[in-house]
Amino acid sequence: MSDIITLENITYVYSPGTPYEKKALDNISVSFEKGTVTGIIGHTGSGKSTLVRLLNGLERPSSGRVLLDGEDIWLKPKSIGKIRFRVGLVMQYPEYQLFEETVRKDIAFGPKNMKLPEDEIERRVRETAKTVGLSEEVLDMAPFDLSGGRKRRAAIAGVMAMTPEVLILDEPAAGLDPEGRKKVFDAISAYKEEHGATVIIVSHSMEDMAERCDRLCILNNGRIAAYGNSGDIFGDPSVLIGAGLDVPEITAVAYKLSERGLKLGKAVFTVSDAAEAVAEILKGRKAGSDGMGKGGFTL
Repeated sequence: MSDIITLENITYVYSPGTPYEKKALDNISVSFEKGTVTGIIGHTGSGKSTLVRLLNGLERPSSGRVLLDGEDIWLKPKSIGKIRFRVGLVMQYPEYQLFEETVRKDIAFGPKNMKLPEDEIERRVRETAKTVGLSEEVLDMAPFDLSGGRKRRAAIAGVMAMTPEVLILDEPAAGLDPEGRKKVFDAISAYKEEHGATVIIVSHSMEDMAERCDRLCILNNGRIAAYGNSGDIFGDPSVLIGAGLDVPEITAVAYKLSERGLKLGKAVFTVSDAAEAVAEILKGRKAGSDGMGKGGFTL
């Protein structure tokens, strides 16, 4: 796969030349492949939100370049608005940015700014609402009358309706219950499959990252501590611990079981990984007891 968006030797400094000067990102370079889901993780203040705001031109780097399909997005500063149609950013708690009279109008806001024909706008509103799991009846409701989870999905739909090639989400499931989290991430997965989009997710949840992401980018004090396949990174806890992060809870459980002599036989990063590993152990134990007497572990 080819890279769609690249940060090249990026440094970003807040309030330069003042007593409040702070270097948020320090000469980082990273590329995101087309069609992949990449998670960005790091402790508070590591530079995650700054990084994603650079990707769609909400911030301009102090030095370095942001490349979209190989072209510097700041080459034509007056056209930076068009970049935001191609690289959509869903900020943290986006439901607080809902403002229109109806959900339909809120979702249509971005496509209207793209100056699309009315029939195309309506098509996008309906299709995107379906993608995020909102019914036709919801479209004519006031967004403020929706539950928290549906508000979140309506706000995300407003960005999806612009059909960005790159969809960036900053803590998309923060504050939601397990069912709400699942619906949000299912909507993101559906959008990726429908449009072949590149997805970048910022999250503090190691479980979400392990379950949903192909690749991980770990930030630590404005630098990239690690970047690679999710399995490789979660398979080496020292990388996460060195960046002040925790391994997924189910991985920690697997390590504890391993210390007590129960080897799961595979890397465990998600609950489904653990279920598969335990099923294999039980299968082996049953085979052993059928043919060779009792064996294995008592679970």
